[in-house]
Amino acid sequence: MEIHSKRSALIALSFLFSGIIFGLAGYMVIEGYTFSEAVYMTVITMGTVGFREVHPLSTAGMWFTVVLIILSLGIYAFAVAVISKYLVENVVSNLKFSTKVEKQISKIKDHVIVVGYGRNGSQAVEELLLHNIPVVVIDNRPKVIQYVLDNENILYVQGDATEDKILSNAGVERARALITAMASDADNLFVVITAREMNPNLTIISRASAIANDKKLKLAGATNVILPDKVGGQKMAKLIIHPDIHEFIENIMLQRSGDVSLYEIQLTKTKHGPENRTIGSIKIKDMLGANIIGLKSINKQYVLNPPTETKLETGDKLFVLGTREQVWQLKDIMSGSILE
Repeated sequence: MEIHSKRSALIALSFLFSGIIFGLAGYMVIEGYTFSEAVYMTVITMGTVGFREVHPLSTAGMWFTVVLIILSLGIYAFAVAVISKYLVENVVSNLKFSTKVEKQISKIKDHVIVVGYGRNGSQAVEELLLHNIPVVVIDNRPKVIQYVLDNENILYVQGDATEDKILSNAGVERARALITAMASDADNLFVVITAREMNPNLTIISRASAIANDKKLKLAGATNVILPDKVGGQKMAKLIIHPDIHEFIENIMLQRSGDVSLYEIQLTKTKHGPENRTIGSIKIKDMLGANIIGLKSINKQYVLNPPTETKLETGDKLFVLGTREQVWQLKDIMSGSILE
């Protein structure tokens, strides 16, 4: 339907253009008008405004003008009908699509909101989707929204993310995290303040251009602040100092083949409770081939390569090196104890 309407609108415009060319050619050939005079006569004739002729018309010129007026009326009637229909259908289609997107957003939770679909924002969205994490993009640039529409896996809200209503439409109260990656640090600051007020438990990652704004964004409520220029400089230096180590770690963290990667697992208390559970009791290396390489305790202390006798408590996080399948199997094994 949309393709047919668009084709009809293009045909109507081509008829209108052809009528103008016909009028120009007729007045220049029949009456010998200059190009400017022919343009003037064609416009006032097709527009039926009734201004005086540039020069008195010959008999042939008068009959040509009559034919041009009749053709113009037909072309105008057709063009107005078709173009109006196309515009109305386009508006209605967009409204229906927007309503559909709003309904989908209202049903999701534990999603990630990405504010600003630029270079950093689009990369974040791509990475999140690879891990099957639902994403809602907020941007107020029509061209960006049109680009986002091409990916059916991305939900979007068009508007200013510094406004409570826009963040609410994106489901900030139900979201697990928010990434604000706009070019302006001031805009990011407003988003952080607004989002933190609306959801005190939200994980907020903010982009910053100036190093001096790092502390301000954290004071405003950002969980972490990323400075792309600083990170880029550090990466370039590390590629010189420890090139193989850096590439090895980056390969583990960023590779997308589904092979070995690093995952974190949150431990929560169930009816069985976490009591007397230790790293050694899990035996995931023997059972699955995965490795627990780190632990973040409930008091936010990090333990590298935790000993087998390390006791696990509710709220701890395990850092597991393995394939995605191994991690999911580990979740199944521990689902009856303390694994979220």
